[in-house]
Amino acid sequence: MKIALAQINQTAGKYEENTQKILDFANGAKQQNVDLIIFPEFAVCGGYCNDLFNNKDFIISGFKSAELITSQTPIYTICGVIANDKLNQNITNAVALFHNDNMKVIASKYNLNDSLFNDLKYFKFSGFSNVFKIFDKNMACVIADGTESVIKNIEKASWLGIDICVILSCSPYYKGKIEELKTVIANCAKENAIDVAYVNMLGAQDGYVFEGLSLYIDKNGNIKVQGETFKEGLTIFDSDAENVENKVNDKNKELYDALVLGLKDYMTKNNFKKCALGISGGIDSALTLAIAVDAIGAQNVLGVLMPSKYTSQESNSCALELCKNLNVQTKTIPIEKIYNVYIDELTPFFENKQKDLTEENLQARIRSNILMALSNKFGYFILCTGNKSEDAVGYSTLYGDATGGYAPISDLLKKEVYELSKYRNTLSKVIPDFIIQRAPTAELRENQKDSDSIPEYDILDDILEKIFDNNMKYSDIINTGVSNEVLDRIWKLVCSSEYKRRQSPLGTKVSKTAFLRDVNLPVGNGYVWKPMKEKSLPSGTEKE
Repeated sequence: MKIALAQINQTAGKYEENTQKILDFANGAKQQNVDLIIFPEFAVCGGYCNDLFNNKDFIISGFKSAELITSQTPIYTICGVIANDKLNQNITNAVALFHNDNMKVIASKYNLNDSLFNDLKYFKFSGFSNVFKIFDKNMACVIADGTESVIKNIEKASWLGIDICVILSCSPYYKGKIEELKTVIANCAKENAIDVAYVNMLGAQDGYVFEGLSLYIDKNGNIKVQGETFKEGLTIFDSDAENVENKVNDKNKELYDALVLGLKDYMTKNNFKKCALGISGGIDSALTLAIAVDAIGAQNVLGVLMPSKYTSQESNSCALELCKNLNVQTKTIPIEKIYNVYIDELTPFFENKQKDLTEENLQARIRSNILMALSNKFGYFILCTGNKSEDAVGYSTLYGDATGGYAPISDLLKKEVYELSKYRNTLSKVIPDFIIQRAPTAELRENQKDSDSIPEYDILDDILEKIFDNNMKYSDIINTGVSNEVLDRIWKLVCSSEYKRRQSPLGTKVSKTAFLRDVNLPVGNGYVWKPMKEKSLPSGTEKE
């Protein structure tokens, strides 16, 4: 049987466009003699629609789109839809089979608690999966997002005595997901002796990125086909054809592509045409600028240089070189005169007070005002250039450099910013070596270095990974050689910075531990993290 897996980029709630794209893909598959085309979860409505699922007119619009697909699709089509349950009292996250002017709901989501989205808030469970036959293949469909759910659903489907289990998903990307999922599906296919077809949503929605992974793995655990991720299109193959070589993804390419798609879709789906950002000569703004250019084109990006008296000549020249390499238009707006006016006006109120962070942060807030003025006057969408390491410990200025409509690299640790900058230079060398090699500095005072205010980034990133990614206990982190003083300091900074993060712009999620997505701390936090004190046990007593 000739099958097409549709890596399709849909927009939440844009029914007419989404439906037409489904029909266009189905017709394109028909022209290539495809027998069956498979679309992902939420293919008709787009994912994810949140409280639109509570709007009855929105649901009815989805039903009408399904009717159109029923009447016009030219081949067997499996597609994620919203359907009524058996009693027509609730809606279900479902799978429909379309063929010969007929639509049949063949499955609904079995595990409503397996994703980052609140399925339980909107949907009810209504049956598992019907077995159906296309040509000589017995098939069943399931909807699964998390890897544990994938495992359970494949096992449950195998009890139905089928040849192929089709998995539809709208599962956000995270680092390592692609290889992890391939391994999980291959093992499950082999253990349960069934072929598995997997189709995930493509595109980005509100900071979540869907990589569009398409896989077909046979009952022996061999990959028969793997689609190219982060790109829209059809992956076509014959279920009885030879296996293909396993393609191992380049981790940096995968991560960079996710960031580009995340920004591109956020801007295009929200009708932003062009963007601007401050270019400091530092690594964060350099990588953000490269991502912006690759996402929406250099002609739509403006780099704004806003030097102060503390800005070095090297920073200015590297910022201009970067913009030239990326063919980006620039504007240079010095802030010293504006800053001096602020200081002159505030000096009477700062009497007998020494210079401190107040004067430093004024510079960042002046720059933010300039960027927002350009946004209002010329329609530029402003990008924030903060990274995850800085966000973790609050190393940013509220209403200053933490300002923007979107933060493309906010889920990248500082070390990942450097790694991806080097990767981007392998495509075309655009980021000057000086920017990559220099010590990080905000240049808000003479000879300032980031390490004056926070631990060195290699230490900080290592501890953040231990705390959040590895979920290690206090004593276990100390046993790796981290000092109590450093760990206590970082934990205190992380907790005290939650109020800043609550006001941070939305960014692209690329990890399992994104702040405000996966990691939420109380703003009013009185917890002091210390090692557990174990009670002494009577002599001869063993720990349970």
